[in-house]
Amino acid sequence: MANVIFPVLKHSTKVLELSLWKYSFELVTRELDVAKKKKQALDNLLTSDKISRSTYDYLESELREAIADLEDHLKSLKDKMTARTQELESQLNTLEVFLASLEIHHAAGDVDDEAYERQNNAILLGLEATRQELDDIKNAVSRTTSQSADITASEKAQEELAEAAGGSDPIGVEGEEDLEAEEPTVHEQEGPAELGHEMPVESDVASS
Repeated sequence: MANVIFPVLKHSTKVLELSLWKYSFELVTRELDVAKKKKQALDNLLTSDKISRSTYDYLESELREAIADLEDHLKSLKDKMTARTQELESQLNTLEVFLASLEIHHAAGDVDDEAYERQNNAILLGLEATRQELDDIKNAVSRTTSQSADITASEKAQEELAEAAGGSDPIGVEGEEDLEAEEPTVHEQEGPAELGHEMPVESDVASS
């Protein structure tokens, strides 16, 4: 039963690697969030007519490239963390099997109390550490997925506003042309009645 501690030792070799992944994951997530907020601010400037379309396109292309790079990096980290999650789940099952086996052998008298206590403590520590790491990874990925969904929805709304702002001029011009085309018709209908009232006034002024 001495080999029951092997999974615990295997787990300890991953702690530093997880810390690096977690740090990188959180850092990239923050940078991506900031970049997307900048993109939203730029969209707001365009929709409020504070900058021209050419200025927007120039700045937006840089932000779009930065966001794409960060998203690629984040995806790579997510893939690694997903693989680590699968490894941890397998390790969790293995530790649980070792724990059950230890309990059975101890109950049968195959393992003395001292060995049982030592190995039981090692397995329980391994289970706790494995579950904690698994929860940390799942929470980080879930939090980022939720944030990405919120930002994506906000971006979509901003894009729709930007498109509406970009396409408002042609619509406005057509609307003005339609109004201009309709106005003469209205004047033509109302013209005789209005002139009928104005002519006597002009005549009175002339005679005075």
